[in-house]
Amino acid sequence: MRFIWLLCLSCLTTSAFAQPADAAKEALREQLQMLALLPQQGGATTLRVVPEQRDNTTDFSEAELQQTLHQFWLSHGVELDDSRQLLTDEFYRVNARVTQLLALHEQQVWLPLAPGGWLRPGDNHRDIPAIAQRLALLGDLTSAPTTEYDYSDELADAVRHFQRRHGLKVDGVIGSETLYWLNVTPLQRATLLVKVYVEQTALRYQLPAQYVLVNVPAYELEFVNDGQLVLQSKVVVGLPYRQTPMLQSEITSVVLNPRWHVPRSIVRRNLLPHIRKDSNYLEQQAFDVYDLQGQQIPLADVDWSEQAYGRFPYRLVQRPGEHNALGRYKFHFANGFDVYLHDTPEKSLFAKSQRALSSGCVRVEKAAELAQWLGEHVVADARKWQQMQYDYTTTQWFKLRQRIPVYIVYWTAWVNEQGIAEFRPDIYNKEPLAAPAVHSETHGD
Repeated sequence: MRFIWLLCLSCLTTSAFAQPADAAKEALREQLQMLALLPQQGGATTLRVVPEQRDNTTDFSEAELQQTLHQFWLSHGVELDDSRQLLTDEFYRVNARVTQLLALHEQQVWLPLAPGGWLRPGDNHRDIPAIAQRLALLGDLTSAPTTEYDYSDELADAVRHFQRRHGLKVDGVIGSETLYWLNVTPLQRATLLVKVYVEQTALRYQLPAQYVLVNVPAYELEFVNDGQLVLQSKVVVGLPYRQTPMLQSEITSVVLNPRWHVPRSIVRRNLLPHIRKDSNYLEQQAFDVYDLQGQQIPLADVDWSEQAYGRFPYRLVQRPGEHNALGRYKFHFANGFDVYLHDTPEKSLFAKSQRALSSGCVRVEKAAELAQWLGEHVVADARKWQQMQYDYTTTQWFKLRQRIPVYIVYWTAWVNEQGIAEFRPDIYNKEPLAAPAVHSETHGD
C-alpha cells in the first residue's frame, strides 16, 4: 500500500482547476454524493445530503457544493481555501471504484455463499458457479464465469488475486476469511472505502515531507523523505488482546544493540511459563536478573523454576545478542504506551499473512535498512555510528539531529495507484464494516 501524499496543493489541484467549470462542479457533486454514504454521525451531520437522497444534488449551485464540502472537511480538521483542492487523482480513483460498487449494489442481489466447508482447487461443488460469478463482478476473474461445478485452475488464480488484495493467505483455498470477504456486500465495501478515504485525507494535511507511517491492519511500514518513498517494510504488530496503539509521535533516537527491559506483564504472561519448565531458561536466553532495589542477582544463586511459581519480585533485562527480542535496532519515540519500533531475531514471522503477533510493539522486517538510512543522514554522531557497526554487544543510544514524525494508523481499505480496491481484516474489531480476523484459517501459518 502506498501512503505517500503530494504535499504541494498546487500539484494536487492542477488537473481539477484545469477542467471546465461544469466538469469541476460535477466532480464536487460526486464528492458530496460519495461522502453521503457515511453514517450520519459526528462530522458527517454537516452534510445536507443523506444516503437516501444521494441523487438529489443536481440542483446545487457550485457555491452551495463548496460550502457544504467546506463544512464537512472542516469538521474533520481539514481547512480548505477551495473544495476543488480535494479533486485529486486519489479522489477520482476512489470515486470510480465506489461508483462501480454502488452500481453492483443496485443491480445485483448479494446472497450469502455458504458452501459448508473449505473449497480447494480440484474440488467439485454446486457453489462454484456462484463463486465464479461473484469474482467476475468484483473484477478478480477476467474471463467469463464458469457454469461448471469443478474448481478449476483458472478460478483458483482468481481466488488468489482476491486473497492478495484482501491481505489473506494466497493459497487458493476458500476458507472462513476468504468466504467472509466474498460475502461482504458492494454497499459495505463502498462505505468502508469512503470512511477510510476521509481518514486518510484528514491525515494527509498534517503530514510533513519526512515521516514514518505504520498501517496496522496492512502490517506495513513506509518511510518517506522529501515526499519520496525511501523504504517499505512488512511489520509485525500487537495481538488482538495486546493491541498496538494508534498514535502520533517523533522518533528521537536509534538504539544500537538494545538491552530489553522486559515489562512485568510480559514476564508474567510469556516468560514465567518457560522458567517454570526450565530453571536454566534465563541463562540460555541471556537474561540478567535484578531485585526491586536494582541489585543484580547471580543466576547460579537461585532455583528460578521454583521462584517462577511465587510472586517473582525481580526485573529481567535481556542482554544484546542473537537471542535479544529487540534484535539489533530499536527506534525510540515518546509515548504513554511503552511501545516502539524495533528489529527482531524471528525473521520467519514476516512470511505469515496474519502478523498480529507481538505484545504491542512494532517489529520491522527492514529495521537494518531503516537504521542505516538514519545513520547516514540524521544520526548526530555519524562517526561513532560507523565505528560501532561491527560491535554487536555494546548498547549505544544515537540521538537524531532532527526528529522523524511517526504515525501509527488503522486503515482497512483503500484504492491503490492501479485503481484496485484493497481491503484488510479488522484485526482489532475497530471497523464494524470490515471483516474481523478469523484466526482459524491459518493453513499452516
